[in-house]
Amino acid sequence: MLSGQRAPAAIRGTVPAALAAVLLPLLWYADRAMAEKLAEARAGLERLGPTVAASGVSLENLRVLRDLKLGDLENYKKSLKDRARSKKSVYEAGVALQEEKRLLEKQLEIMTTYLQIKEKTGRIYLMRGDLALIDLPFSYSPFKSFGAAPVMPASARIVSKERFAHPQRGSVKETDGKISWEPPQVGKDPRSGGLGEYVLFTDGPLIIHGPPPKKALHDAYPHVCAGLTAYAARRLFDSSFIGTKIIYEAEKKKPAR
Repeated sequence: MLSGQRAPAAIRGTVPAALAAVLLPLLWYADRAMAEKLAEARAGLERLGPTVAASGVSLENLRVLRDLKLGDLENYKKSLKDRARSKKSVYEAGVALQEEKRLLEKQLEIMTTYLQIKEKTGRIYLMRGDLALIDLPFSYSPFKSFGAAPVMPASARIVSKERFAHPQRGSVKETDGKISWEPPQVGKDPRSGGLGEYVLFTDGPLIIHGPPPKKALHDAYPHVCAGLTAYAARRLFDSSFIGTKIIYEAEKKKPAR
């Protein structure tokens, strides 16, 4: 029995010794390998040290350049906005000047435009300054008065322009306490029955108009007439303005001997 109990104890002492003999070389080789790897890592770290430092400097330089670029970009955007506002202001000022120029030119055109009627030649001239722009004939030389109208004065001025105009200019009547208002350009006859189309009313007895469709209605309306064609009336209507002056030059009569 004693010999049987000693055998396992011997075996138990031999196994750890064998394991230790195997593990020690493995641990030594592992330690050596780790030492070599650590040495390589340290060497690599030492080699990377200057590179990391240089990279840090480069990174700082890049950050500075980035900040400068961002600052330049903001300044460029601001400059673009300022330039756009300046161009807009210049454009608006130019448009305002063009509009003012156009209005001044139109005012000058209105102020320098007038009608010159020469009884001797039987023609109406649309004048701008000393330049005759339109030369149109008229039938009644001298101008004819209808409906007991006064004679044509030496000058007149256009006060109204109407495409169609009724001879009756409107009236207000009171009947049994009620006011009845008949507005202009209405009535039983057509609007253009008495004066035709392209009617220019003046501050005197002269009315410039086209051929009337109803001669009896025309002759009964008190006014001074030039006897224009439809073409002449339209040209004068389109080329004249409210306020255009009319100068009438009557033919000088030769003194009787």
